[in-house]
Amino acid sequence: MGMNTEYKKIIFIDDDTEMMRIYNSILEQKKLSDYLIHFENAQQGIEYLKRIKNKEDLPDYILLDLYMPVMDGFKFLQYFDKLKKLKESIEVFVCTSSQKQDDRNKVMKYSFVSAYLEKPLSTDFLKLLIEDTVH
Repeated sequence: MGMNTEYKKIIFIDDDTEMMRIYNSILEQKKLSDYLIHFENAQQGIEYLKRIKNKEDLPDYILLDLYMPVMDGFKFLQYFDKLKKLKESIEVFVCTSSQKQDDRNKVMKYSFVSAYLEKPLSTDFLKLLIEDTVH
């Protein structure tokens, strides 16, 4: 079965592999797991984005955790902020368990960040993003 081109592609950058297994298993039941690509740290996400040559291959959304090993979400946002073409094409949602107002303020200063969401995200939210055919 090929991927439905009307569905949105999501990159999820989060070091919580157990949560990702749960999301994938639920999305698999709905035949949507191919649309969720997981990286355990922001450096892996950046490397993936650097390899993309065609605009059609870019993800529609990035769901980004803040606190991870190797490279955290804050450094990812600083890097992403310099990539004009990506900022115009990809929406970023910060998904974190941090309830610090300072973290929220730092993140929301970036115009390309659409929302600051608390984890865990509902799988209904992920399904809604993937199936969002009227953008």
